[in-house]
Amino acid sequence: MNVSYFIARRYLLSKNTLSIISIMSMICMLVVALVTMAMVVILSAFNGIDTLIDERYSYFDADISILPLTDKVIKADSINCASIESIVGVKSCSRVIEERVFAQYDGKQRIVKLKGVEPGFLIEAGMDSMVIDGVASLEIENTAAALIGVGVKYDLNLRMFEQIFNPLQLSAVIRGMNLRQNMESALNRRSIPVAGIFSINIDFDSDYVIVPFNYASDLLRYNNEYSTLELRLLPNANADKVQDELQALLGANYRVETRQQKNGLVYKTNRTEKWATFLIMGFIMLIATFNIIAALTLLINEKRNDIGILSGMGASTGLIKQIFFIEGALINLVGASFGIGLGFLFVYLQRNYGLIRLEGGLVEYYPVEINSPDLLAIFALVLVCGLISSLVPVQVFTRRYSNV
Repeated sequence: MNVSYFIARRYLLSKNTLSIISIMSMICMLVVALVTMAMVVILSAFNGIDTLIDERYSYFDADISILPLTDKVIKADSINCASIESIVGVKSCSRVIEERVFAQYDGKQRIVKLKGVEPGFLIEAGMDSMVIDGVASLEIENTAAALIGVGVKYDLNLRMFEQIFNPLQLSAVIRGMNLRQNMESALNRRSIPVAGIFSINIDFDSDYVIVPFNYASDLLRYNNEYSTLELRLLPNANADKVQDELQALLGANYRVETRQQKNGLVYKTNRTEKWATFLIMGFIMLIATFNIIAALTLLINEKRNDIGILSGMGASTGLIKQIFFIEGALINLVGASFGIGLGFLFVYLQRNYGLIRLEGGLVEYYPVEINSPDLLAIFALVLVCGLISSLVPVQVFTRRYSNV
C-alpha cells in the first residue's frame, strides 16, 4: 500500500477521542456533501423542466417541420409525402395551415393564430388529455368545429353552452387585398362553433385556435396549398439524422427544422439558466471547500512532531506534502460521494413519491431527471475545488514544519 495514502487514511479514520481537528474534518465533509447534493438536485430540476417543456411542446409542434423559403405556402404537388414517409424513422407526414386571423365573440375581438390540421392530428397530439372543457373533436354534428386555448376563451369571454346558436367568428385577410383601403371586401369571414377548450402551456393556450384543415383552407382561400408539412417520428428515431436526410432530399427551397430549433429560445433560456446556476453553485462550492484549508492547517499544526519524526527518518518534503494533500483529497472525495448519493436519493424519492408538489401547475409534482454528463460535471467541479483548497496549506505549512 502507498505510504502517503496509508498515513493520510489513518489520520482521517483515527479511532482516538474526538478532537477539534476530527470535528473540523467531519464538518468539511458535511459541507461538501450538502453543496454537492444541492447541485445534483438543482440540475436535476432543470433537466426535469427541460423534459417537461419538450413534452408540452410535442403536443402542438411536430418532431420536424418543413417550411418554404421562397414563398409563404407550399403547393400540394411540390412535395411527395410518400417519399418522405419512406425515410427511416419517419412515422407520419401531415399538412398544416397556420395564419394569423381575427377572432370575434359577443363584441370582443383579438388576433389569434389559426392552425388547420388533418384528422390524425388530435390522436397524434394526444389532445384528449389536454381538453379541460368540452370534447376533443373538430366537428359537431358533421359540421366543422374548433378547439381553442383557455387563454383565448378568457380573452373573448366565450361561453361554451352558447356555441350552437352563438358560434365563434373568424376573419382572415384575403391574399392580395389591401386591408387599409377597404376592410369589408378585404376580409373573408366564417363562423365556427367551439367543441372544446384545451390547456397545454401559456404560449399555446393564449394564442391558438385549432380547426379542420379544409375549414382553414376555405377561410384563407388556399387552393391546394398549405403552410407547413409536419412530421412525427418513431420513438427511437434520430431527429438530427432525419433532418439532414430531408434537407438533402428537398433542396435549398425548403427549411427543415426540429422542434428544438423551432422553439430554440425556450430551450436555450432554460439551459442558460441551468449552467448559470451551475456556475453560481460552483462558486459556493469553492468557498465551502475553503473549510478544508482550515482543517488541514490545524491537522498539520497538530502533527508537526510527526512531520519532524518523518523528516528525521528520511522522508522527503514531497512525501510529507503528499500525505496531507491526500488527506484533503479524501475529505473532499468522501463528501462528494455522500453528496451525490444523497442527491440520487432525493431525486428518486421526488420521482416516485412527489416530495415537492406543484400547486396549480401543469404537473402534480415538480419534475426531476438525472443526466450522467451533469453528474460528471458536478463531480469534476467538486474535486477541482477540493484539490485547489488542499494545495494551499500543504504548500505553505509542510515546508515550515518539515524542518522541525
